[in-house]
Amino acid sequence: MSKPNIIWIQCDELRADALGCYGNRYATMQTPHIDRIANMGTRFTNTFCNSPVCVASRTSVLTGLPPVKTGVYHNEGTWANYKMSHSMVTFPQVFADNGYRTANFGKSHVHSSFNVWQHANPEGASMSEFFDIVGRDDPSLIRRKDSPVVIGGSFPADAPFPAEKVTQNALQWMTQNADEPFLVRLSYLQPHTPVLPPPPFDTIYADADFPRTTQINPHGSRYEQLFAHHAGAIDLSEAEFFRVQAEYYGLMARLDVEVGLILAYLEENNLLDQTIIVFDADHGTSLGDGGRFQKQSFAPESHRIPRIIAWQKTVSAGAVNDQISEGLDLATTLFSLAGIESPAQFLGRNVFSDPAPDAVYATLGYGFAHSRCYANMNIGWYEDGHGWPRRACIRTARYRLDKNIQMDGLPVDDDHADIFLADRIEDPYEERNLANDPAYSAVVKTLSQQLDVYHADAVEVPAEFTFRS
Repeated sequence: MSKPNIIWIQCDELRADALGCYGNRYATMQTPHIDRIANMGTRFTNTFCNSPVCVASRTSVLTGLPPVKTGVYHNEGTWANYKMSHSMVTFPQVFADNGYRTANFGKSHVHSSFNVWQHANPEGASMSEFFDIVGRDDPSLIRRKDSPVVIGGSFPADAPFPAEKVTQNALQWMTQNADEPFLVRLSYLQPHTPVLPPPPFDTIYADADFPRTTQINPHGSRYEQLFAHHAGAIDLSEAEFFRVQAEYYGLMARLDVEVGLILAYLEENNLLDQTIIVFDADHGTSLGDGGRFQKQSFAPESHRIPRIIAWQKTVSAGAVNDQISEGLDLATTLFSLAGIESPAQFLGRNVFSDPAPDAVYATLGYGFAHSRCYANMNIGWYEDGHGWPRRACIRTARYRLDKNIQMDGLPVDDDHADIFLADRIEDPYEERNLANDPAYSAVVKTLSQQLDVYHADAVEVPAEFTFRS
């Protein structure tokens, strides 16, 4: 059999409930083309990113290594003065070594030392491309308190939508390289900020039953409460809070149109049977859940990612896989589907054939004295003058436990661990902290110890590399 093509559609900051095939408790999502991919293949319901932030997650997926092995724990991992502690190969490089043409269109957002793709075109994935058309000072835009980040607004109907360029460039390249097997990633910025859907997508959820208010979850960890305070969701008016949700989901509905163009291209060129399609995200996002906005927490809407894998006649169509899995599993799975031996570096599993793990892990943040919640804007201290901590999470089929691992460059003591435990069966939205419930004391002890062991040999980088140069 000839080598299959691979099209990897990756979104940024996409929560699973923005897709019709995953379901949303407030509205019916309008994503028919993505839902079609789910009907063509297998939808994974319990996949979690290895770090709920862009650079750390993307690095893990590409290298098949978690942050404790890469040393990339946050977005500082792309700063000019950041030095990678060791070299790593990426799975697109392995595919190139096995006769594939590889290309990326849209967002990259990994350290400059990575030479991932044979061809790369970033057009259509820069935030500035939106603001070249929509002025940054437009009074109709909605922002978080004390932040330039645009979380709501509309894009002009008569202007070219930046994501269109990602799709156009990718389809043109695939047409020109159709004589060889290819691995192509269409890496869309959407539905990441700036959240600016064009008409009519900015109003298609105007009648949805989204919440009008939010509050910081009093039962959450102290970490999540402080994060919610910095995020500023509670400062929005009822009208703004509703718009933020409606426009986020509307933006994803607009992106679904681009996915439809990709499917149409495959059909028109009789490529569906010989093409593996992956649809996923680097991480999710919060939309006011528990007072939180955006990513940077292990709350399920941020930590969980949608992942769909389709390959007609090979992958079961319309299947649902509920086993726990992680972002870095993608490389090993694709190696197996394409008949390529997986190099030892890649620690993931083939999600179609390998047994599910007892637990998956994730890590976020550097935990230095100068670390901030929003390092790019140098804002967001922890309490009592401490730097923002490194926090880690272990998930099993039933439980989620996360806690602070490092603060001010040192391992945390019990007083600062701030353990959060959720029973996912009893509390699927993971809102109640059971860490101090005597009935769960054995679970807390076991999972906390496992997390300590997992992070005992974590790769570190010098603190000065996480200062803005």
